[in-house]
Amino acid sequence: MTNLIETRRRRIVMAKLNSMERKTGSHFTLVKLPNNEVTTIELTEEILTKALIKIFEAMVYDSNKRAEAERHISDHYSACMGNKLNKLSPMGMEFMNAVIANLAEQAFEHKGCGNGN
Repeated sequence: MTNLIETRRRRIVMAKLNSMERKTGSHFTLVKLPNNEVTTIELTEEILTKALIKIFEAMVYDSNKRAEAERHISDHYSACMGNKLNKLSPMGMEFMNAVIANLAEQAFEHKGCGNGN
């Protein structure tokens, strides 16, 4: 099951990056921070993969038995892909945008803690 999760995770990461490339010609995106500032961040395959593992998968593993968690993760990643090859479904776009927003928020909080705020 782990290989299936890795394969599906990679597909949605690449689909998100490809979508960004088609829309903006880059892997940069605007995100709104908790303090209402807007900033630009660059996303890579590695960053998105780590975000999915730490933000989504860890939460699922924490709240379910391993086999059930793996099935849920795999099914969710599958549902994130649209009918067209290598494109996210509307739910997949919403999910990935939420992961990116969460990632930016966590980075902002971490940065704030590091400089004495």
